[in-house]
Amino acid sequence: MTGPIDINRSQKPFVGHPQDEVSPRQQREKPRAGGDDRVSLGEQNSVDQTYGPGLKVASPYELLRNLVVKTLQEQGLELNFTTDAGDVIDFNTMTPEEAQDLVSEDGYFGVEKTSQRIVDFAINGFGNDPEKLQEMKDAIDQGFKEAQDAFGGALPEISQQTYEAIMEKLDAFADQFDKAGE
Repeated sequence: MTGPIDINRSQKPFVGHPQDEVSPRQQREKPRAGGDDRVSLGEQNSVDQTYGPGLKVASPYELLRNLVVKTLQEQGLELNFTTDAGDVIDFNTMTPEEAQDLVSEDGYFGVEKTSQRIVDFAINGFGNDPEKLQEMKDAIDQGFKEAQDAFGGALPEISQQTYEAIMEKLDAFADQFDKAGE
C-alpha cells in the first residue's frame, strides 16, 4: 500500500483569531522587565553578567585545581603533602603562585628534584645494582607511558624534561661503575 504522501492531510483549518485565545500558561506568566539575559555567539570571549544570583564563573586554574583535588579525594589520597624538608603543602588552599613555585626550577616538583627522587627510588629499588640499569629504565618507561595514556596521549613539557633528566642520571649512575672497573 504505497502512494503519494498528502502533506495537507494533517493540517487543521484555523478557527478564530490568535489574539483572542490566551493559553492558561500565558495568563500565569508575567512579562519580564529588564531583559538581562545575554547570549553571545562568535568572537566575544568574556561574559559580563551571569544568569542567576550568586552564580560565579571559575577561572581555568580553579576548574583544574578543583578537578585534581576531587580526583585525589576519590582515590583516597591525602590533600596535604609533607616534603623531605618537612614543609606541608595543602592542595586545598594552594594558590596559582604557590603551584608555580613548586614546579619551578628549584621547586619541590621541579625537574631536578623530581628526577632525583625517581632515580634514587629506582636505584634503591633495584638493589643499587648497575647490572639492572635496563630494568630500571624499562620500569620508568612503563610508568611514563601509563601517565601519558592517562593524560590523553601527551604529557606536559616539564614531564618530558623530567624524563630526560632521569635517563641522564641513570646513565651517570652506570658510568661511575664503568669507570671504577666494576
